[in-house]
Amino acid sequence: GGSITSGSGTSILTVLWSTTGPKTITVNFNDVNGCTAPIATSYPVTVNVLPVPALAGVNQICVGNSTTYSTDAGMTNYSWNKSAGGSIVSGGTINDNTVTILWNGNGPQTVSVNYIMGTGCTAPSPTLLNVTVHPLPVPALAGTNNLCAGTTGTVYTTQAVMSNYSWTVSPGGTVTAGGTIVDHTVTITWNTPGAQSVSVNFNDGNGCTALSPVTYPVTVNPLPVPTVAGPVSVCLNSTSIYFTDAGMTNYSWSVSAGGTITAGTGSNSITVFWNTTGNKTITVNYSDIHNCFAAAPSSYSVSVSTLPSPSLTGLNSICKGNSVVYSSDAGMTGYAWTISAGGTLTAGGGPADNTATVTWNNSGAQTISVNYQVGPGCMAASPTVLNITVKPRPAVSNAANSSVCSATTLNILPQADLLGTTFSWVATGSSANITGFS
Repeated sequence: GGSITSGSGTSILTVLWSTTGPKTITVNFNDVNGCTAPIATSYPVTVNVLPVPALAGVNQICVGNSTTYSTDAGMTNYSWNKSAGGSIVSGGTINDNTVTILWNGNGPQTVSVNYIMGTGCTAPSPTLLNVTVHPLPVPALAGTNNLCAGTTGTVYTTQAVMSNYSWTVSPGGTVTAGGTIVDHTVTITWNTPGAQSVSVNFNDGNGCTALSPVTYPVTVNPLPVPTVAGPVSVCLNSTSIYFTDAGMTNYSWSVSAGGTITAGTGSNSITVFWNTTGNKTITVNYSDIHNCFAAAPSSYSVSVSTLPSPSLTGLNSICKGNSVVYSSDAGMTGYAWTISAGGTLTAGGGPADNTATVTWNNSGAQTISVNYQVGPGCMAASPTVLNITVKPRPAVSNAANSSVCSATTLNILPQADLLGTTFSWVATGSSANITGFS
């Protein structure tokens, strides 16, 4: 179990001990007198076993994590070493049979230990433990990040074939599918406008988890609320223009029965012809700058009023020079009176008057007409016209002498074309008397 490696024949011997257990060395020599001891001197040597330090601890770990490694207790002069990717956070001195290491660098790493056992023996080389430090995963998220409130079925996806998925959705979203610990997708309905988010973390194939979840920002745009402007009270057979917000796209207009869009479909304004009376409705929707449509079209109420039919009463046969009062319906506005050239307005006949007094100056066929406004300013399609016949006054002449003697009887005869007409005779002067007429 021992081999002399040098010093044979000298006073100093070097021995390599290759087996353990009790051993002996013997020596003899000749002294200066040439004498030799009758028995060689024997020297006992115990060759102790070399230690093989144990080293226990995980050899697969995620970067950023710490772990404790241990070796045999009760030894001395512990000597710990670790590769550059680790930092000793506790233990690891000559007195410690444990060391706690924080692994900061990923990839192949090592930790080793040696010591001196009670016999003073040390292993020829430290015990080495190879450690693989895995990088932390970086979860990725993909999906729509700019959408409209109320959008359903929006799917967000991260890496597949992982474990312990942990999904978080901000309060403005509702998970409708997926999103469990075994799902690499989640389906969300976004209910609330504003800044929202979805986040995820997981364990990868090495059991490593990202230090923090990946957060995916989502902008949920509010739905537009289209406005409508235009007349709310209109007249039958009239045309009106209605407006909604400018600068949008995909305008969609509709009009209830009784209205016809005559221009503007697809733009922010339409022209409507109203052909029946009653309560009507206009609706509009569009997509805004975020391509969001209103949840429902905006509705606008319109009342279509019947056109008036003005009445007109008064004498329609009158003698030239006479005055007549004509009347229309009271309580209206915007009266519009029109009198033909043979008549002169002497009273009323203004925008606020439902009567007009007319003196007829010219004989023959004449007219008077009236129109007015009701409700939202509706006027009859044409005024009400009253045809008037103005009769001429008779022109009386006589064929008698214009100069007669006192106490003379004068016969006065009207012109022949007035025979059959009722006459009214008047004599003037102190000595003139009508003695008879026929």
